[in-house]
Amino acid sequence: MNEVTSFRDFCKFLFIVISVLALSACQLTGPKKEAQPVAMEPEPIEEAIPPPTDSLTPNQRVRKALQHLQQGDYENARNQLNWALMDDPDHSRANHLLEQMDADPIEYLGLKNFFYDVQPGDSLSLIAKNFLNDAYKFVILARYNKLDNPSKLAPGQRIRVPGDMPEKVKIKAKPKAKQKPEVALTEEPVQSETEPDTSSDLNTVSSQVDEPPPSTTPEPVTVVDPASETALVVEPKADLEQPEETATTLVDSTPNSDDALTSARQLRADKDLPAAIYLLESENSRNPEATEVRTQLASYYTEHANQLIRQDDLESARLTLEKLIILDASDNSAINQLIYVEDKLEARKLLQKGENEERDGQYQTAYRTYGQVLTYDPDNQSAQESQIRVRNQLTGSYHRQAMQLFRRQELDEAIGFWNKILELDPNHSLAPGYKARALEMKQQIQRIDSKPN
Repeated sequence: MNEVTSFRDFCKFLFIVISVLALSACQLTGPKKEAQPVAMEPEPIEEAIPPPTDSLTPNQRVRKALQHLQQGDYENARNQLNWALMDDPDHSRANHLLEQMDADPIEYLGLKNFFYDVQPGDSLSLIAKNFLNDAYKFVILARYNKLDNPSKLAPGQRIRVPGDMPEKVKIKAKPKAKQKPEVALTEEPVQSETEPDTSSDLNTVSSQVDEPPPSTTPEPVTVVDPASETALVVEPKADLEQPEETATTLVDSTPNSDDALTSARQLRADKDLPAAIYLLESENSRNPEATEVRTQLASYYTEHANQLIRQDDLESARLTLEKLIILDASDNSAINQLIYVEDKLEARKLLQKGENEERDGQYQTAYRTYGQVLTYDPDNQSAQESQIRVRNQLTGSYHRQAMQLFRRQELDEAIGFWNKILELDPNHSLAPGYKARALEMKQQIQRIDSKPN
């Protein structure tokens, strides 16, 4: 009986020990935690370019973008430039402007810079042309100076221009003319009939005053006349403050521009308009505040550009119009005329490219190039005739390939060529009929294949 009781007590003890160990293990391990899902960062979604709401040539869009950029409206400018590149992916100016909008200004232009004080008549485009040799770099120059609105430049405003200051404009402000110190007589001299000549002593004082001051502040100089024992006290000369260097030049006096205007008008009367323009450009550079000179120069620019367009000298006309727009960025008539000239120039360049491609037998590429010509110049008769000629070459080649495939009953490939023909020439005389026959034959073959054996 005692053995049974002992065994039961041992079992109870063993059960208690096992229960305690199990509870301890649960406390040590704790509840099992569920794995937390890893948050995935969403992939950046490229914003789609909105479709254009108007029909403009690439050059017109670039000009419109420039107007937005001059006001600091980068969003609309970017849209116009992207739309221009959709029609002409190789448009150099559109790519150049987008590059300036996206680049880091310091990396693009460099860290080294100098100060420039804006002068009357200045614009950011003119400053960019003068110092960066590119008027269109006003975009990156505005970002370099953190200017929200590049068109709002005020005379006297200080901006930073990248690079080294040109030597020809490194001019310091002239120091004020030195004034001779006042000579204070501390005691009236005793006049005598035999008063010695003291002019040499006064000259000595003057020569000492005119000498440059030492680096440290000098003590007052006292000169005693040996005859009259009169003390001359000379106040120490104050150091002149040198202003910091800027890229502005000082004009001592505003020159009279009447002579330049008179001479320019006479040159124009003598039918030498380029010489008149050159004269006024020089006067405007020398005296930018002369409003009448700027007005007359703008008028001559316009007249000269019209002459060059009539002479079909479009490159010179473009340069003249660009000068006019730099002079007056608000001249919408000049802007529209520049767009017209640039479109004509681009069309002329593309026409030459298309002719070369056609000569090399690249008819598909030539056809697209002639289409680009008509985008810039819809009335270009040479491009219209060339595109029709190349289209006939392409459709003839496609039709011959389609007929070969049709005879071999490769109907899908043949139909594909006839579709290409109809894209180029919806009124093609043969492609619609042969395509219909091929589709009908294809349906017959499908019906035969679908019949049970």
